[in-house]
Amino acid sequence: MAALRTWIDACRPKTLVAAAVPVAVGGAVIWAYGEEVNGLSLCLVLAYCLAFALCVQVACNFANDLGDTLRGADTSARVGPRRAVANGDITPAQMQRGIWIACVLALVVGSPVGLLSPWLALAGVLAIACALGYTLGPYPLAYNGLGDVFVIACFGVQATALTAWAAWLDAGSSGELVPWTPALLAGLGLGLLADNILLANNARDLETDLVAGKRTTVVRFGRGFARGLHALNLAAGLACLGLVFGWLPLLVLPWAVWQHRGFRQAQHAGDFVPFLAQAAGLLLVAGALCVTAACLGLTPTEFWMSR
Repeated sequence: MAALRTWIDACRPKTLVAAAVPVAVGGAVIWAYGEEVNGLSLCLVLAYCLAFALCVQVACNFANDLGDTLRGADTSARVGPRRAVANGDITPAQMQRGIWIACVLALVVGSPVGLLSPWLALAGVLAIACALGYTLGPYPLAYNGLGDVFVIACFGVQATALTAWAAWLDAGSSGELVPWTPALLAGLGLGLLADNILLANNARDLETDLVAGKRTTVVRFGRGFARGLHALNLAAGLACLGLVFGWLPLLVLPWAVWQHRGFRQAQHAGDFVPFLAQAAGLLLVAGALCVTAACLGLTPTEFWMSR
């Protein structure tokens, strides 16, 4: 039982929100802006996309656990949740097997979507490669200041837009008619909000990352930069979602302001710990409001259809 709990913790359940929300919002884009969408078929495609996204996120988290330990970023001096490999709960060899299992599962559960188009299949393989390359490989993205770009691009724009494309193809529509603009804009909004999860993590780990040579944007530019980026992510992210789904997602704006006020007041590593869960919670609620807006027909479809 203890071993199972260790593996569950290594999956980092709170971060799985960043994988699930873009899939749901990608489906909401098609529901709002698509034509003749079959609800049952859409739900089935979204289920495949969700299973794939969750497996990729778990593989990324496992790779992060292993990579940060091997590169010295996770030590006893680190503040925050317990890391499995660094604390000896899971051996490096076991974690490597866990990574491979998560990747294989991702390919299996995502295969029905990959069969819709070779380009979707290629995108899926690239998503797995990027997830592993976040902290592993010869040029780990997280160690070279590209973590924020990775989160926005892969767990925002790519996940949302490709989910929308998969749903469109499954409906038998022409790929040329995919509502790319709202899908990409919604994905950008989600990616910016998701980046605040990473930002809180990097602001917390500033001192230990600096020693380990992990050159995150917070290490490069400091916590003052992180506070400014946190505000920008919230403002721009919610603006993007508002443009695509109308006023309903903007109901989280007071919560966002409250979160940012607390983030600006945080000074020490431990002060940033609560903001990982808070950023994930805001992303989840904003995504749920986007889906609700699509289901209730509150999206500004006339504006986008005229573009």
